[in-house]
Amino acid sequence: MTGVEHKRPTNGLLTQPLPACGPPLGRAWLKSVAEDFQVTEIPRVRPDGRGEHLLVEIRKRDLTTAEAVERLAGFLGVAPRAVGHAGRKDRNAVTTQWLSVHQPGNGDLPAPGAIAPGLEILSTARHSRKLRVGALAGNRFCIRLRGIDVPRAAADRRLLRIAHRGVPNYFGRQRFGRGGENVAKAVAWQRGELTIRRRDIQGLLLSAVRAECFNRVLHHRVETGTWDRALSGDWMILDGRGSVFAAAAETPARLAQRLALQTIHPTGPLPGVGEPLVTDAAQTLEQAVLDEIPELTALLIRRKVSARRRALRLRVVELAWWWPAVGELVVGFRLPPGAYATTVLAECFELIEPTGAD
Repeated sequence: MTGVEHKRPTNGLLTQPLPACGPPLGRAWLKSVAEDFQVTEIPRVRPDGRGEHLLVEIRKRDLTTAEAVERLAGFLGVAPRAVGHAGRKDRNAVTTQWLSVHQPGNGDLPAPGAIAPGLEILSTARHSRKLRVGALAGNRFCIRLRGIDVPRAAADRRLLRIAHRGVPNYFGRQRFGRGGENVAKAVAWQRGELTIRRRDIQGLLLSAVRAECFNRVLHHRVETGTWDRALSGDWMILDGRGSVFAAAAETPARLAQRLALQTIHPTGPLPGVGEPLVTDAAQTLEQAVLDEIPELTALLIRRKVSARRRALRLRVVELAWWWPAVGELVVGFRLPPGAYATTVLAECFELIEPTGAD
């Protein structure tokens, strides 16, 4: 148990995930300038040197990935739909990622350099396939926090705890749109009060609904102190991989050992069509939480979204930090795809961002 009093809502978006380490130690300013939040994508594939596509490594500043796609497409004279990406990156940040561009022929490769305000090409190579969402190994972060009103020793202890135990693997607020509006839009869509024809927008809304369902279950397991240990009937997931297996397949001693080493994690539901894998206490807990939001789960079933499992715990790899000045902290770490840097930092601080920052 965390000792934090926090009532779990039954309606609306869960905007404030419950930390597992206890209340935030104090405040910290995030993204005061774009350079304070640096992200480098770790690709899962490397250019193979042939084919109808280009793999283009870009660096963007104060741009969304969609805006970077449009500008790169315009520079190369192709439609935005010809450009693929492995994942979206923050707008108010300096981020490096790979894009693919369908451009048949044997023309010259674009030269490195700035091509538009806030966008530069770092490298290019030929490749045989278009990049698909999820085709990345993870992301490296280097984040500078400012205006910290916390004693260094307390922050150091909290960061050490994160390195040893991990953090709850909440979906970050970016998943829910500005002001968390995507879940409300999805509900309106479900009720016939809103027409959504674009499939990409439908996908964003459905992703937000699944994330909300998952966050609520994780919130409850943090409340009950079970987010990093197995319940009866739980299913586990291998760290950094998608393979899942029943907790009952391991002996209790072996299971406890692997959990302590963070080589496996308990899972929570990404609801949809399909029978739940969990049974016993784990199923009872999940069903009780999801029964509070029947409209959201009904939407996922109606839209034939396949049910999946997601790790409840996030292992923070290569965690390092230093204090360059009074009240300033630089933190670096690596996370797997689908994990959020803000969920790590929120275990230490109440994060304050400039108005309009993503």
